[in-house]
Amino acid sequence: MKKSDKYIGAICAAPYALDAAGVLSDNFTCYPSIETKIRLDGYDKNTGTIIDGKIITSQAVGTAVCFALEIVKILKGDEAYHNLKKEILAKC
Repeated sequence: MKKSDKYIGAICAAPYALDAAGVLSDNFTCYPSIETKIRLDGYDKNTGTIIDGKIITSQAVGTAVCFALEIVKILKGDEAYHNLKKEILAKC
């Protein structure tokens, strides 16, 4: 996926797999405590979803809606993002 310049998303502990595959971006988030298995440099514990280049990472099930909305924004644009966010009453 990275070689084909495609978006890659990982949520919860899955950024660990991206790191093991050598495709995790410089800036990322993940489920708290998993960062110690990845690296502290570039880890952001205060942001639920991070987009760095074409790598999208998110912390856990509680951030899944915002993670999904960011994917909608990337693939369908701002208007679709805002419309869907409003329809589902998301607090992102």
